Amino acid sequence: MPRQLPLFASAKNPTILVGDRGDVTYIPEFLDRATADTLVEELQSDTQWQADSRMMYGKRVLVPRETASRGDRMRQPWTPTLEVVRKMIERHTRTAYDYCFLNLYRDGRDAVAWHGDRDGTRDARLVVASLSLGTTRQFQLRPKKDSGLLYNPISVDVNHGDLVIMAGDTQLYWEHRVPRDPRITGERLNVTFRQHTARTSAN
Repeated sequence: MPRQLPLFASAKNPTILVGDRGDVTYIPEFLDRATADTLVEELQSDTQWQADSRMMYGKRVLVPRETASRGDRMRQPWTPTLEVVRKMIERHTRTAYDYCFLNLYRDGRDAVAWHGDRDGTRDARLVVASLSLGTTRQFQLRPKKDSGLLYNPISVDVNHGDLVIMAGDTQLYWEHRVPRDPRITGERLNVTFRQHTARTSAN
């Protein structure tokens, strides 16, 4: 069973989720309610979402969520509030971000399976800052099977405006997911701020 983290008494109190062969920090209420609400309104008003598909067991199936990308030199640029939030996260993480990847979980039937935020062209140690907006969903972490780590899965409920920062060796030794929960009816927006190449922030 996943280890459920306790409720936190104070807002914006960073909590280390992973400190062994990885670096994952959870910051509740990183954004205040008004900023988070404004960001949701902007992203919902003009983001062009796409329904991806993939082959599974010889059949093409829809990915259970909608996705989009925004950022520097992209077809969909930063929105005004997204640019403000990017600078806030850059100051906090001392990292510069080129773009963000967005996931729209329309309800509890939408999910993402165990995975790491890495592709063949990206350095696995690049910082990823994951911002949650909208309905509360469960975020889980577990060691990869070949990591040599013996930890139970970690589970935390991420709320509107919460931030999870993944850095260091996290993508090499750990994986994460957002599981299905049919009881949930509301939308969740996830914005992951990313780098094409490693750069530190000038701020």
